[in-house]
Amino acid sequence: WEFKLRKGVKFWNGDPLTSADVKFTVEKIKDPAELSEQVPRVNTIARVETPDPYTVRYVTTRPVAVMPGNPWQVFIVDAKYWQAHGDAYQVEHPMGSGPFVFTSWRKDEALEMAANPAYWHGKPSFDRLIFKPIPEAASRVAALRTGETDIITNVPAQYQLQLVGGRNTRLTSARSDRVLYIGFNLTKPGPQNNKLVRQAFNYAIDKKALVNGVLGGRGFVIATPLPPNFIGYDAAIPAYDYDPTKAKALLAKAGFPGGKGLEFTINAPTGRYNKDKELGEAIAGQLAAIGVKADARIQEWGTYFTQVGQRALAPAYMLGWGNDSFDADNTLTSLLSTGARLSPYSNPELDKLIESARFELDSKKRDAIYAKALTIVREEAPWIFLFQYEDLYATTKRVHWQARPDELIFCEDVKVDS
Repeated sequence: WEFKLRKGVKFWNGDPLTSADVKFTVEKIKDPAELSEQVPRVNTIARVETPDPYTVRYVTTRPVAVMPGNPWQVFIVDAKYWQAHGDAYQVEHPMGSGPFVFTSWRKDEALEMAANPAYWHGKPSFDRLIFKPIPEAASRVAALRTGETDIITNVPAQYQLQLVGGRNTRLTSARSDRVLYIGFNLTKPGPQNNKLVRQAFNYAIDKKALVNGVLGGRGFVIATPLPPNFIGYDAAIPAYDYDPTKAKALLAKAGFPGGKGLEFTINAPTGRYNKDKELGEAIAGQLAAIGVKADARIQEWGTYFTQVGQRALAPAYMLGWGNDSFDADNTLTSLLSTGARLSPYSNPELDKLIESARFELDSKKRDAIYAKALTIVREEAPWIFLFQYEDLYATTKRVHWQARPDELIFCEDVKVDS
């Protein structure tokens, strides 16, 4: 796969962006010592060739169905700068090439950036950009209504009417590429290693009630890890219907009649996904309704995600996955293949199908492979399959911007009235 780089693109420090930077970035991601979540995006690349400063070639292990690297999703770093300063320095002193230049970061307070006058596509329409983490929804809404901020994410449904009808606010939404699920940690001992328990839990959770009652209808129930608008989706695979009677029967078959003797913790974050804390608590409540002694353990996102990457959260954990490629490969390779950083699941038969689909160039044959793979996933139930989000955002009326399905806010596209 050969790419021609745009000439004249510079990093914030003035270094030109060249093929050497692309090569360094890909090789850094592939380095096993880095434990990068982005490995599935680049692990079909055998080597990176740089015949000249503005030509990059990805030579893959075999012909691949999905463009390696998903280039716009792998963010290119300044190789010269990184090598001069080392890994640790990058955390608080990043060096990019985008429309806004990093100026400061105060953990849990604010990330500040300034317009890049040398940006290849032209200087942005406003000079200063501040990102503030405000985990509590009511506080985010209040900050918007008072003009303290101009765009807020993860707007809970109960605030829709006041924001739509607000004097200075408007609402925007998009059907997200993110699905929310409860993953079973199968690397740790516990009842989650029994397939019958996992299937029972899928029948015990009323996903439509979660979407309607907790999210105000802003979500779409899923049958497998893939929503309908993804390559590889198979409409013939049925969702687990809400069926507490069947759930109880499966638990009895698994050796837990009436849920007796079964204790279970749902780990969930707070402040990361829309109504994540409330969803975790509601799911634990629905499990309790079939006799399981269930509870929700809620944690702050930073600490929580570190544990997800270490496969430390057991027996089950909530996670959302946004797949910007809209292709089954990224989801299945990252979350359900043996050895992937975010996969506490292993199934050799599924691994073979995922691998086969990556290198199948006939789209119909590829879809057929994914149909087999997703049938296995549905039967094995390594997740409680929940829903695809509809993302809600709100802005002040001086801001002109439309929400995207990939949750990205490209700030150069944001227009602000003077």
